[in-house]
This record gives sequence, structure tokens and C-alpha cells, in this order.
Amino acid sequence: MKQAVVIGGGVVGCHIALELAERRYEVFLLERHSRLGMDTSTRNSGVLHAGIYYPADSLKARLCVEGNRLSREFFDRTGVQYRPSGKFIIARDRSEISEIEALRDKAIANGAEGISLVPQDTVQKRVPCVRCVGALHSASTCIIDTGDYLTTLKTLLMQRDVHLLYECPALAIDGGVRVETPRGSVDADIVINAAGLYADEVARMTGLDDFTVVPLKGDYYCTTALPLEVPVYPPPNHGHGTLGVHLTPTCGPDVIIGPSETPSRGKDNYDIETPFAVFDDSLRDMIPNYEAIRPSLREGFSGNRPRAFRGGTRCEDFIIMKQPDSVIHLLSIESPGLTSAPAIARFVVKMI
Repeated sequence: MKQAVVIGGGVVGCHIALELAERRYEVFLLERHSRLGMDTSTRNSGVLHAGIYYPADSLKARLCVEGNRLSREFFDRTGVQYRPSGKFIIARDRSEISEIEALRDKAIANGAEGISLVPQDTVQKRVPCVRCVGALHSASTCIIDTGDYLTTLKTLLMQRDVHLLYECPALAIDGGVRVETPRGSVDADIVINAAGLYADEVARMTGLDDFTVVPLKGDYYCTTALPLEVPVYPPPNHGHGTLGVHLTPTCGPDVIIGPSETPSRGKDNYDIETPFAVFDDSLRDMIPNYEAIRPSLREGFSGNRPRAFRGGTRCEDFIIMKQPDSVIHLLSIESPGLTSAPAIARFVVKMI
């Protein structure tokens, strides 16, 4: 039986481990934390994206669209809690109508499902608490319970006899066929670097030293005072290359507000540091009765996006590459990584 080592126990690493186990590999999944998915996988908005924002023919576009479909099939098959809520990307004034029209064209070119422009009254029938002059509707966007997702992935990995090694980071990769860990070495026919925020450090173990992952911090606030069942996004923040501060209902009673965009002090920095005024400014443009909701806002959580740079230039797309032939590196797996995870896993396994 061939052996595989997957470095990183986020949603992407878990799906890769499952794909390999189903192909009769003996799989060792190395996770630096005491549980799966404690970094990027659970510190985000918990949204299954449709494939709207990404350049045509990019890996992000292709794998997001495929991953949306595969994820929904996976949730239905395994019972992961999710809600097919749809999503509105709103035009807050007439100047933003052209932006959402361009997003519609891009989404259709990418093959995203259920994309349409809708008028103001359609939006306000479903989300009367939000101000807009029109919106792009994405019917295939869903809300995910990421905790339930990780619990289900863990159960499936255990059923397939994957070796789950917690608090066990990769320390070195010797020739691409042996991974050194605090518990000793593991020999492997194939090694998959799915280490997320730390993928650059693992890549350097194989001599791939021109990538750097720079975390981009995102803080969130929460409230139970906002009646919202559909995620509401502004047009993307082009300055930061992010989706901006948005409103996202959860599978529980909270609506989360965020993320902000600020440089992070480190990959393990999860302190909420964004000034409250940043959220104030964003929400006043979207919610007419914001002053009534404002007192109920409370600090939520924080996350770090694994933003990768190569030679000082930002990697706009997912980077999935071999070096050497026995090691596959996944770099710049930021949004839509959560959505794309099962598609990324299939893509990676085909490279072996």
C-alpha cells in the first residue's frame, strides 16, 4: 500500500486526505493544532460562494464553481448543516449599478449557477433592513456550519483509517519522501503541503523559497438584533482585493458583520484590533435604522487570510504545483478555498 502525508488539517487538507484514502493510500494527516480546522477554515464568514468574483479561466473560478456543486452534494450526503440562503450583492447607489452588472457578466462567464440582477423591491421583500437601489442575486450561495463540517470530516477520516496526528507539525521534508515530525519520521510516496498560513514555511523545506504568506487580518462583530436570513454584500473592495464588510446570517441566532481588512501582527494573531468606527462607517451605508442596532453589536472573532506573494508580487490565483515530483504544494488558498475544497482535492489527486 502506498503512503501519503498531508500537512494541514483544514477543510482543504481533510478533503485531500479523504480522496487519497478512497484511492487506497495509507494517509497520515499532520495538524499543528490540537483539533482540525482551527485557523482559516473556521475563522471566516462561513459562506459557500458561487464563483462570481474571479477572472475567467482562473483556478479560483473553475474550482469554486465545481466546489460549490460538490460541497452541496457532500452536505446532502453526509448531513452537514447548511442553509441554501442565496446572496445579494447590493448597489448602495446608482454609481454601483455598473459594478454589479460587471459582476453578473463575470459570474455567467465562469459558469456560476443562479445569477440574476434584481430590482430594489425584490431585495427589500427579503431583507427590509437593508438599503439599496438594486442587487445581483446569487441563488447557489449557501451558509455553512463550519464546526459541523469539520466534525463530519473528522468522522469520515476516522472511518477510512486516516492517521490523525494532532500537535504534530512538519519539521523537515527529506528528499520529498520522508517527513520529520516531533513524533519521528514518516515515509511517503507523496506529500501534500496544505498548510495554509504556513504553506510557505513548508515549501521552503523542499527548496521552494520564493513564496511568502503574509496574513491579512479580518475582524468580525456579531449581533442578534438584525433580522436577516440572506447574506448581503457590498461590491468588492478593490483596494484590498477583498469582498468588503458584509452581513452574514449564521446557522444560529447571530448575524456576523465583517471582515475588516488590516495588516496582521502575525499568523497566530487573533486579537480583535479593528477600530469600531470601521464597522460604523460600513453599516451606515447599508442599514437605514442602524442607530437602533448599533448598541447590540459585540465583538465576535478574528481570522487571517493566507495571502501569498511570489517574489514580492501577490498571487492572485490559487497556486498548486509540484517541487519535487513527490511533493505538491498548495499556496495562496484564501477565499474561495472553503468552497473549493472538494474540487481542489480532486485536482490535486489527478496531479499524482
